[in-house]
Amino acid sequence: MHEGLHAFSPSVVRYILHEIPPYLGLVILHTNAEGELVNWFGPVENYFHKEPVQGMDIDDFTGIFVGMLPPLISPMVIPHVKVNDHVYTELHLMSDENDDNWIFVLDQTRQVELIHPILQYYNEEKLNRSADGYQSSAKGTLSALYLLDYMSFEKTHDGYRLLGLTPEWFSNIKAKLKFRENTVELHETFPYLDVFHFEVEELWNSEPDGKMVSGIWEEDNKRGGKIYLQALALRHEKRNYLLIKPLNKESDLNDGFLQKAREQKLTLDQLAITEKKLKQLLGFKDQFVSIISHDLRSPIGAVIGLTDLLVSDHQLKDKLSPSQFELLADIRNEMLRLLDYNDKLFQWSNLELGNFKIVKTTIAATGLAAYVEKMQSTKLKQKSIDFSVQVEAGFFIKGDETLLGQALNNLVGNSVKFTPEKGKIDLLFRHNDGKQEIVVADSGIGMDKETSERLFTSFTRKTTLGTYGEKGTGLGLGIVKKIIDAHGFTINVDSQPNQGSRFIIEIPAEN
Repeated sequence: MHEGLHAFSPSVVRYILHEIPPYLGLVILHTNAEGELVNWFGPVENYFHKEPVQGMDIDDFTGIFVGMLPPLISPMVIPHVKVNDHVYTELHLMSDENDDNWIFVLDQTRQVELIHPILQYYNEEKLNRSADGYQSSAKGTLSALYLLDYMSFEKTHDGYRLLGLTPEWFSNIKAKLKFRENTVELHETFPYLDVFHFEVEELWNSEPDGKMVSGIWEEDNKRGGKIYLQALALRHEKRNYLLIKPLNKESDLNDGFLQKAREQKLTLDQLAITEKKLKQLLGFKDQFVSIISHDLRSPIGAVIGLTDLLVSDHQLKDKLSPSQFELLADIRNEMLRLLDYNDKLFQWSNLELGNFKIVKTTIAATGLAAYVEKMQSTKLKQKSIDFSVQVEAGFFIKGDETLLGQALNNLVGNSVKFTPEKGKIDLLFRHNDGKQEIVVADSGIGMDKETSERLFTSFTRKTTLGTYGEKGTGLGLGIVKKIIDAHGFTINVDSQPNQGSRFIIEIPAEN
C-alpha cells in the first residue's frame, strides 16, 4: 500500500530515523492493537509467501509473529530470524502511543553469510584442540571478531583478557585500555560495565551456556562527537566472554535515554540489586510463566489449527450431526479463549511494574455466568450440586471478559471442590448501596479465620484436598486476586468451618 508520512505516528518516525539502519529491502508492517493489518510498506514478497490484505490478522498472514504482539518490551529486536530457505532477517517490534503495533523487517542474509565461516572455523578448532584447562588462546576464534568491529575479552578469575586486536573504532575514542599484568582493567576504561558485570554474574557462575545483552552507553570520540556501545556477555563450555560493539550512532541530539546513561550509574546499580532479589522472591511465578509460554502455546496452537481444518471441511460437516458440529466449534472457541488467557499470563509479571494492559469492554453478566456454568457442568453433575445464577436488571461490567471469566471460573471451581454431594452454589450479580457486587456462595465445608486470611497470597505450593480428594494447583485464588486488583475491584471472603463460604467481588460505582 502507498500512503504519505501521515500514516506514521511520531514515535515510529523517530524510531525509523534513529534506530533503523539504512538497509535495502526494508519492510514495515503496521497492525492495530488487535493484530490486524492496517498498512505495509516495502518489498513484502521478498520475505513472505502470502499477499497481505488490509484487515487480515497478522497470525493468518504469517506464523512468525505468533505470540509476539504486542511486544513484551517495546522496542524488541530479534536478530537472525530465518523467514524462508535463503533469507535471514532482523526483526524490530514496537508499540506506538496509539497502541498500534509496528514490525520492521531488515535483510540480514549477508551478515549471516559473513559470520558463517567464522563459526565453521570455530567448530573445526574445537574438534582439533586438546584439553587446555580452559585457558584462552590469543589465536582463538573470538580473536578474529575484531574484523567485524567486535572488541573481545575472556573473563577469568584474574580479570578480563583481551582476545586478538582492538578494532579500529576503539582507536577513535578517548579511553585507553589499562593493563595489570596480562589482564585489562576494563571497568576503568568503560565505567558503565561495572553495573553490567553485576547483572551477568549469575550467568557466568552457571553451568549451562547462555548470553546476556547490556544496555546502550555512550563514549566521547576524538572528533568531539559520541559513539554508542553495547556489550554482549557469553557463557560457553565453562568459559566466560565479553564482546563490545559500536552501534554506529553519532549524534548531537538530546536523547534523554542515552544522555543520562552515565549519570544514572548508581540508580542502575540499585535497580540491578533489586531486580536480582525480586527474581529470587518470585522464582516460582517466573517458572510458571515460562511453562505457560513455552509448553502450552504449541499444543494449544496445534489444537486450534486442527479444529480450524475440521470446521472448514464441508465434507466432514455433512457427515456430522448438528450437535457434533457444535461441539467441535465449542472446542475451537474454548481453545482460542485459552490461548488468549495464556498470552495474558505470559505478561503477568508486568502487573507489579504497571505495564500490564487489560482490554476493557462492556460485558453482560449472563455471558459470564453461561461461560462459568459450561466450564463447571461436568464437575457439578458428578457431585449433584445445585448451581443457580441470579442477575439483577441493568447489571453490566466494564472489564476484560477473558480474565473476569477465568476469575469467576476459578472461584466457582474452588466452591465445587469444597462442597459435598447435593450441596448448593449460588452465583449472584447484584446492586448494593450504589455499587455492584458479584457473589459466589456455597454450602461447603468452609474454613477458619487463619486460612481465609492467607487465601489470596499469590501462588502457593501447599494446597488442600477437596471433598472428593481433588488436588489443586495452588494457583487459582492467587490468580483471581491479581485479576481483580488489575481491574481496580476488591474481593473479600466470609467463611466459617462447616458453614460454607461467600466470595464477594465489589465493583466501584464509577465502573
